[in-house]
Amino acid sequence: MATPISPAPSAQVQRYLESLAPQVNYWGRDVLALRKQARDHVLAFRGPLEPVVSAETIEAGGVPSRLYRPRGDEEDVLVWIHGGGWMLGDLDCCEGVARAIANRAACAVLAIDYRLAPEHPFPAALDDTWAAVSWARRQFSRVAVGGDSAGGNLAAAAALRARDSQVDLALQLLVYPVLDSTMDTTSKRRFVESYSDFAGLAGYGRTAFERIGYLWDAYVPDRLMRRSPVVSPLHAETLRGVSPAVVITAEHDILRSEAVEYAERLRGDQVPVEVHDYVGQIHGFIEYLGVMTDATDAMDKAGSALRRVFADREPDRAGRAISTPSEIHS
Repeated sequence: MATPISPAPSAQVQRYLESLAPQVNYWGRDVLALRKQARDHVLAFRGPLEPVVSAETIEAGGVPSRLYRPRGDEEDVLVWIHGGGWMLGDLDCCEGVARAIANRAACAVLAIDYRLAPEHPFPAALDDTWAAVSWARRQFSRVAVGGDSAGGNLAAAAALRARDSQVDLALQLLVYPVLDSTMDTTSKRRFVESYSDFAGLAGYGRTAFERIGYLWDAYVPDRLMRRSPVVSPLHAETLRGVSPAVVITAEHDILRSEAVEYAERLRGDQVPVEVHDYVGQIHGFIEYLGVMTDATDAMDKAGSALRRVFADREPDRAGRAISTPSEIHS
């Protein structure tokens, strides 16, 4: 029997991991210290901020937000929801991504500072997301939603709510999204085993698994509620009728399998979907624009998709603005 090949990071990921100084593990203890640690980390690797015509701090439906305009006369907007496990992150953390998408998509980007768990558990973050989407619909011609990780979860949930409310969204941009609260899955168990010593980091897989469980406990303490589609979009009975999707995944991500499954379900339910899987990459990479060329490439692809859907001014033709779906490689 052949010896299994251990998962290997890309060269840029290996360099990034080797550059990290030892960090204090605040998980499960001091949430304020954890937020500061996460914020400092992102700001250290996001790189120079791209220029835009304006970056205005506003209230979008009562939600503290920042509106980026690359030119100043944009008719369309992407509502961007940052990641961080529903309990970390802020407008500064996602500023590099928001500016990069705005410039590439030639649309406005509304980054929202939704309420965080554990102080504000579900449904606070989703309520804030929907309030911002509703505000954006009153201010702009067309609206898309997007987010990374927990933000991708909120974007997918908002897309489901929009379908059920007969609200048109141009696109849902899901970057390594959290889509299934189920912890005891084959893919997660395999990740813990296969990534036990990833890139020379002892316990990498187990740490990722335990952090996800901790974040779910903070965001949705009611375990029965976690099976709701607005919490775990993968549990939706059908995805037919939701907005077209772009799904971005990373090879070495414990969440990759659920994102792949969601994309397959979208395709099976006749929803146009475009998938971009980054070989050798890890969860969180799009925030590291200063050190990851893959992050820049992902922003290019997201911007191109948004340009296409916004170029089609008729909502009922939005699906045709997505290019032919790429193959999903398991």
